[in-house]
Amino acid sequence: MRLSALFEEFCHFLRVEKEAAPRTIETYRWCFGDYESFVMKQIGGTVLVTHFTAETCRAYQYDLAARALQTSSIRVRLATLGSFGKWAVRRDKLVRNPIDVLTRPRRKARLPRVPRWGTVERVLTQCTDLREKALVALMCYGGLRRAEIVALDMGDVAPGLGLRRVQGKGGVEAAVPLPEVAQRILAEYIASERASAAGTAPLFVSRFRAKGGQMVTGRMKGHRVWKITKAIGARAGVPELHPHAFRHSCGVELLRRSGGNLRAVQEHLRHADIQTTTVYTRLTQSDLQKVISAFDNNNWGENRDSRPSPTALKLWGKNFSNSKLVAPTGFEPVFQLRPRFRHVSPILAWQSGVRSRHI
Repeated sequence: MRLSALFEEFCHFLRVEKEAAPRTIETYRWCFGDYESFVMKQIGGTVLVTHFTAETCRAYQYDLAARALQTSSIRVRLATLGSFGKWAVRRDKLVRNPIDVLTRPRRKARLPRVPRWGTVERVLTQCTDLREKALVALMCYGGLRRAEIVALDMGDVAPGLGLRRVQGKGGVEAAVPLPEVAQRILAEYIASERASAAGTAPLFVSRFRAKGGQMVTGRMKGHRVWKITKAIGARAGVPELHPHAFRHSCGVELLRRSGGNLRAVQEHLRHADIQTTTVYTRLTQSDLQKVISAFDNNNWGENRDSRPSPTALKLWGKNFSNSKLVAPTGFEPVFQLRPRFRHVSPILAWQSGVRSRHI
């Protein structure tokens, strides 16, 4: 039996029984296609089920590493084969999952690059038209993803609330309230450019050239949102800006203004697992400076041994309290303590030698 035919049965299982999103199945197909191409080069013919072995999968893993791919990319492709092998074992198509004997690369946690809220407000002023301003407002105030924005219809806008229906990952729908400033921007855009559109019409449209050469107006695509955001970032002097950065900035700012209410941030960003939301609890540069400012007090106590040595004063310099870290333009580094010190105060953790990471 051809391995591709068995994989099609697996995709049918994902679509019908697991109710996986179309983009998820598309990613699975792409990863399997890369593996199938590798095996075809090795055997020089059709890939059969008998070729799905531990030795072949290990050789494929070594080939991925030789391509200098990122660890996350290698993990995704191996995870696809692992899920496929697990399903095949349960359906008695395979005796053993060949991925189980492999040693997968360790997951490397990456810290998101979070724009400062002042940078977000400055980006809003660099928008050249109401459509750009509405897009940025939905991303920074509503925390919407690119796919969620382009899927919005005119009937999804609820005056006085925000958005009555946002289709998120996996087809999950939820209402998203918006602050008055975002509602005002969205209302101005609709009144100016989409006033005559029907309720089932897309909220954002764009003009593009079809295959025949004629110009067509249709629903905006996700890649168009990316290009618009990069263009705005270039005008604002923040070339690193991308659409998902607004979502991170929304989560961090909402966490600050809500007094650390993780549950509220989870509901607003529509995270299925609150562990995903905890990324925004990491101290930013400004928060860390407020904590460390306790060392700026000149009350060294009566004991002279507690005073800093002349060597330390010379190393620190007279303007130590006025120094600050320098971050990339428009972004701020994010500090993270080790998970086992999650409930330890930042000062105690710093004194105990806990290392932190920043970007």
